[in-house]
Amino acid sequence: MNHSRDTAILLVTFGTNVTQAATSFKNLEDKVKETFPNIEVRWAYTAKSIRQRLGKMGFHYDSPVTALARLQDEGYTRVAVQSVHMIAGQEYYDLVNVVENMSHLRGISGHNFSSKIGKFGFEKLVLGKPMLYHQSDYEAVIKFLKCCLPSNSPEHALVLVGHGSEHPAFSTYGCLNDMLRRTCPNLFLGTVEGFPSLTDVKEDLVKARAKEITIMPFMNIAGEHALSDLAGDGEDSWKSVLSPLFKVNINLSGLLDYEDIVKIYIDHLIAVFEELHN
Repeated sequence: MNHSRDTAILLVTFGTNVTQAATSFKNLEDKVKETFPNIEVRWAYTAKSIRQRLGKMGFHYDSPVTALARLQDEGYTRVAVQSVHMIAGQEYYDLVNVVENMSHLRGISGHNFSSKIGKFGFEKLVLGKPMLYHQSDYEAVIKFLKCCLPSNSPEHALVLVGHGSEHPAFSTYGCLNDMLRRTCPNLFLGTVEGFPSLTDVKEDLVKARAKEITIMPFMNIAGEHALSDLAGDGEDSWKSVLSPLFKVNINLSGLLDYEDIVKIYIDHLIAVFEELHN
């Protein structure tokens, strides 16, 4: 069987309408296509507001449900869905529900059935884990972040800023922060929403006697959060709050701009892709 004819990959993320940030997604897509040649690769955006805004601009993106239905309608019977999320939070578990429910779609008597209109449902539908899931993922991220540390002075700190979450998975940031602080004393992790907060990070920077900081988004892409909440000129941005205390530099690179991070997602996708034809 020519698996390229019946197999597809669906990459799922929140989405963005920041054109420059979308190039980070393209970096991941290119690596996926390089790793899985001749396999159809699609995207789905979970954020309805982003999809609507992009639609008005002439760019169409499906929701995960619509994207999977479209693939099924086009004759793909085996699909690997890869979560392009940072943590196993609400968006990831919403995707888990979508994949599980669509995996159970079957024809009469609980089986995919064939007729003149074709097959109904997928033969195999699998889901790859988000970036930070296994302990080895944390270790890989820390190894990468060590390479991002400023080397000119111990008084120059790297401040990573993630989205944060109200989901119980917010603890992911605290766990990673603890692991980082054990090995990287001049690396600090905070979040826009949740813990550790900007106030927490500011207090830690003062205690560490930092004089200069580089703020970098701990996000897959440098989208609206990075442009406004981190580097914006508003009085509540991280740059504005921290500038009176430290010399502030901004690095507006998304994590998907870095091959070490892309490799984590690729490894997760490879792990589940192998299930499609077993």
